Parts: sequence; structure tokens; C-alpha cells
Amino acid sequence: MSSTEMKRQRLQSGIQLVTFRLGAENYGVPVSKIREIIRPMKTFPVPGLSDPVEGVINLRGEIIPVIRLHPVLGVDASACLEDERKQRVIILDADSGGFGFLVDEVWEVVKLPASDLKPAPAMGDDALEEDAVVGIVEVSGKMVICIEPSHLIKDLMHSGSLAIECT
Repeated sequence: MSSTEMKRQRLQSGIQLVTFRLGAENYGVPVSKIREIIRPMKTFPVPGLSDPVEGVINLRGEIIPVIRLHPVLGVDASACLEDERKQRVIILDADSGGFGFLVDEVWEVVKLPASDLKPAPAMGDDALEEDAVVGIVEVSGKMVICIEPSHLIKDLMHSGSLAIECT
């Protein structure tokens, strides 16, 4: 049984998502993965880290890498910044430490029955990590792609080792 199927079984009682926008596309992350949502703050570049890592922030004494999701998910960044005041950083927890996703706008928190979560279509060989997309759901008339944050960044960086090197 794949880890995606195991996740779907755990979601039988329902799923609670924070939905957000990147350009014209909508995404969702399970609430259980989110530590907090903050306004963007000054990021500090780290030598050796490049796109899509924006830099690191110091959040109450913890060094958090901030990742721009646009290049990771293939969203055109030029069409994204309608209103920079709506941008947010979603701070998430992973086994290797905390990290942040810079997003264009956070929409809402929704709770949906697990039956509303539809499997994602098969992706090609060049697609994201297989388990990064959990499924697709319709929320308030919009299609929302549900992502698993730790799988999304697995190949990009090791936030735990970055935090150790920066302290």
C-alpha cells in the first residue's frame, strides 16, 4: 500500500485544510502540518541556497528557511503579485525541522468529508515527488490541489541540517 493510500485511509473522518493562492491556482495544506501563518518578514540569503529558497528568517529565535512555491509548483511568478499586502508565510513543521512557504494569499480554513478528496491524476516522469500531491477537492467553487508539504520539499533541501548550520 502506498503512503498516499495510507494517508487517504487516515482521512476517512474528514480533512481540515488551509487553502491558499499562488497566481491563479489554489492549493491546500492539512491544518495539522501548520504551526502558524505570518506576514512576510525580511529574509536573509544563505550562500549556496538558490531558487526556490528565498532565504531564512529568525522567528522568535528559530532559524526558518522560506521557500517560494511558485517555481516548485510551476506557477508563473510574474502574474502572482496583485497585492503584496496579501502575501503570507505558512510556517510548517516537518521531521527535519520547521520551514515556511511564501504564498500569494491565504483563503480560508475548511473542513471537508474525506469522500470529497479525489485522487490526483497520474503525473509524468518530470512531475513532483509522487506523494507530494494528496488529491484534489472543490472548495467554494474552486478546484484546490491538496499537497503534502514535507514531500514537496524533500528533494529541495534538508531544513534540519540548515537550521543546525545556521545556529
